[in-house]
Amino acid sequence: LRAEMEEILAPASEAYLHAADSGPTVYLIVGVNGVGKTTSIGKLAHQLRQEGQGVLLAAGDTWRAGAVEQLRL
Repeated sequence: LRAEMEEILAPASEAYLHAADSGPTVYLIVGVNGVGKTTSIGKLAHQLRQEGQGVLLAAGDTWRAGAVEQLRL
């Protein structure tokens, strides 16, 4: 079972983000409520800034008004 799971998950462990050759790169993050999208976006933004990239975050949450405030943190 372990070997089968490692085989299935191995491609995901090598995944990386592709940046545009020129101009801004846009990542759209979608998912159901409560799965940690905003937290993951914050971690990703932190990593990108540590790599010297500029980051702009925009909240698109139409249901939860606290999303903008959470991104500020």
